[in-house]
Amino acid sequence: MPTTSIPADQILAAGKEPKLKARYRTGTKKARLFDLLAPAKGVTVDHIAATLGWLPHTTRAALTGLKKDGVIIEKLPPLKDTNHSRYRLAREG
Repeated sequence: MPTTSIPADQILAAGKEPKLKARYRTGTKKARLFDLLAPAKGVTVDHIAATLGWLPHTTRAALTGLKKDGVIIEKLPPLKDTNHSRYRLAREG
């Protein structure tokens, strides 16, 4: 039987709808992370980790946690002369 492959970042838990806007309590770690992802130019894992005082692997895990909550996060290519991917909240429309 033919099978189709769905990228892992497009799979949501049952009953979860993709969210472009999330409601997290002000001051929580998730709210701070969500706010950091708002700029259209995106933000690197290193920048998030430095801003929040986290290690890079903790930051990547937190991004995965937002995705599990249904938040759509876009991965952007690195800026010129850098090797670090950037992440941002998906744009509406």
